[in-house]
Amino acid sequence: MSDFPLPVLFIMAVFFSMWMIMRVFHKHEKAKRALPALDVYLQAHGQAEPSCHACGAVELKEEGLSHGKDSQRFVSCAKCKALLYRFERPQAAEEAVPVDAHWRPLDSAERRE
Repeated sequence: MSDFPLPVLFIMAVFFSMWMIMRVFHKHEKAKRALPALDVYLQAHGQAEPSCHACGAVELKEEGLSHGKDSQRFVSCAKCKALLYRFERPQAAEEAVPVDAHWRPLDSAERRE
């Protein structure tokens, strides 16, 4: 074998593997952020309703860009998993109100109860 001890080779292999995984993940995230908006996508592919440009399927899957409740959404094909377009979902009325918006100090009658 070589002059390097086995634990050092193992650690190098782990770091190299993690680097490769992060590189692939970053490339996929970059591709999601570079997707066109819905209106640009429809215009570029000459469609009235969104469908997959790769396989023609109308079944689409919508996901948040960073998590499930993210307002920035991207859409991919449910059949061939091709990335299609992105859009921004408007916030719901209940989500737009901060948690502490309904807080108010108690008056003296409410404190005694």
